[in-house]
Amino acid sequence: MYDLMYWFLIFFIYSIIGYIIEVTSCIIVTKKFTMSRGYLLGPYIPVFGFGALIMVTLLSKYKDDIFVLFVLSSFLCSAVEYFTSLLMEKIFKLRWWDYSKSKFNINGRICLRNGFLFGVGGVVIVRYFHPILNDFLVSFDPSIIVIVGWVFASVIIIDTIVSTFVISKLKINTNKYLNTDATAVVKEQVAESLSKYRVFYKRLFKAYPHIKLNANIIKLREFMDEQLGKTIKLVKIKDKR
Repeated sequence: MYDLMYWFLIFFIYSIIGYIIEVTSCIIVTKKFTMSRGYLLGPYIPVFGFGALIMVTLLSKYKDDIFVLFVLSSFLCSAVEYFTSLLMEKIFKLRWWDYSKSKFNINGRICLRNGFLFGVGGVVIVRYFHPILNDFLVSFDPSIIVIVGWVFASVIIIDTIVSTFVISKLKINTNKYLNTDATAVVKEQVAESLSKYRVFYKRLFKAYPHIKLNANIIKLREFMDEQLGKTIKLVKIKDKR
């Protein structure tokens, strides 16, 4: 169980870092403040977490060969981004990101600029950052890693269920967003729908009354209820420009 939760926390941490990078880059490019990035409501983007996991598990043996590490990181992460875009479009009939206006793109799903950044990110993560993160995590007692891992795993599971349920109920003209980034539109409508479907979130806990015996889950339930209320307000923030 420790190994599973260790790798989950690696995934979770890189998903948060990816969210921060994504939001920051969007603010720089558009010169507008936005928090509406990613499929899930929380401040994490799983595709970055999966990309980081691939790099640290498969490419660590190349950490001393910067060129090979750069090329493989660029290729593998671009492949993850491409197929994630394709899969999500097939499921939701929406384009969650689009690089059609960027030079040297492939079907608007990936582009040369991002591929280059993935390569740089791979070098930074595998060669420099991940060893530090690994030393930090292994410094904790294994039981702490397991508990914290389960708490954040529960957060993502609940977020995924709620996000998928709410988004599946949205009425969006999908034809309009086949070739453009629909993330902001989706997040705005999710904000309007969350209040209506908040009862669904609470029913998840009522369906499993035995979880009341677990103090950690009780705290998680209270935390999620508070954070969901804050999230509803947060994603309603509109660009002032």
